[in-house]
Amino acid sequence: MKLSKKYKISLFFIIGIFLTLLIFLKFSDEQKSKNFVNKYIWPYTPIKIQVIVKTIFKKKYLNQFLNDYNVKFIPETQTTNLDFKKYKLDFIIGTSGIYNKNTTRKTFFIEKINNHIWIIDIKGTVYELDNLKEVKVNKSIKNYKKIPNNLKSYQVLDTFSDSDKIYISYVSKKDDCFQFNISSAKINDQNLEFDNFFSPKECMKSTVQGGRIQKYILNDIIGLIFTIGDSSTPDFIGGDAQDDKSIYGKIIFKSLADVDKEKYILFSKGHRNPQGLYVDEFNNILSTEHGPRGGDEINKIIFKKNYGWPEASYGESYFSKDIEYKKNHEENGFYEPIFSFIPSIGISEIILVPNEFSKKWENNYLVASLNDKSVYRVKFSKNFNKILYIEKIFIGERIRDLKFDKESNKILLALETHGNLATLENNKK
Repeated sequence: MKLSKKYKISLFFIIGIFLTLLIFLKFSDEQKSKNFVNKYIWPYTPIKIQVIVKTIFKKKYLNQFLNDYNVKFIPETQTTNLDFKKYKLDFIIGTSGIYNKNTTRKTFFIEKINNHIWIIDIKGTVYELDNLKEVKVNKSIKNYKKIPNNLKSYQVLDTFSDSDKIYISYVSKKDDCFQFNISSAKINDQNLEFDNFFSPKECMKSTVQGGRIQKYILNDIIGLIFTIGDSSTPDFIGGDAQDDKSIYGKIIFKSLADVDKEKYILFSKGHRNPQGLYVDEFNNILSTEHGPRGGDEINKIIFKKNYGWPEASYGESYFSKDIEYKKNHEENGFYEPIFSFIPSIGISEIILVPNEFSKKWENNYLVASLNDKSVYRVKFSKNFNKILYIEKIFIGERIRDLKFDKESNKILLALETHGNLATLENNKK
């Protein structure tokens, strides 16, 4: 690999600084030196240099490197090669303090509408992009337009388009009251006028999570099915997931024809933070759900079933050794997950990959992750009772949303670490 002159200068500069600091550490106050490095040096050090330094000086990183047996990285996967391309969305504004005080992310969601890609950011701003073919890889997208709308969102949770309407689930905030909402608007690339579809009055003291939306038919009634996270954030017992009178920690169904903004049907309960939702043509429902420390789940959602939170989980508490979760769902009257990730991957969206994407990916699903910065290629058994195999495909950024674009036969990824739109394409060559 040929390094540019600029990169070589940076490399020698950083190595020189670290050699100086190593000598400094040896003959001075170690803690003060570490604090200096963490504050003034490390944040400005290129990622590749960080990896080299960590591998040299920390045993766990060396072990991790040595343990990567048979791990494949894009463009290579187990069965096919993929073309992976990223495009910068510089117009997405980073938000801090929504998830916690120390994080800044460029969160957004993707919709494919009338052969255009729509980008909806966490505050509800809607952008329409022109053709990606005109944009060079790793360059900023310049050709876009902002579509005015009347949505007042503290935090967008998901978007869903169907026929001539777009639905957005979001959190509204007034004083210390966080509320879950879904609003809809007739699709219009000039102006979006949103009306409330679901706006219950129940408050939460911390920001609401979940919010994934899909279309569903329940007893011949056409409606939306959507997820709402529990208020026991991050894992304190005593949340609302087992309370039938609360919307939190539930999967909810609401008829499209119902004009009552608060009316709904409780579909399932005992959920912590369901971040992904998929409904197939046979009305099978799959959901992905954050566990506590460990125990991220893939669930088959059955009407009126109880999925156990906050009583049962294959994860452990973040903060208290006194909190213990029951480790067998079925024996305790709860519905077992199809699969649990231990350790957690920060699970997010799940989609079906159409068979035309790749003959070797027939009946495969993709599961996205946040903290693990990867997508997982998953094959389920016929009745979704178990997983037949999982392949990890490392992307390198937090993946908030996934969409399949039929026109281009590409998978679209919303990368929120730096606000990049990415595409995955089967390289048939």
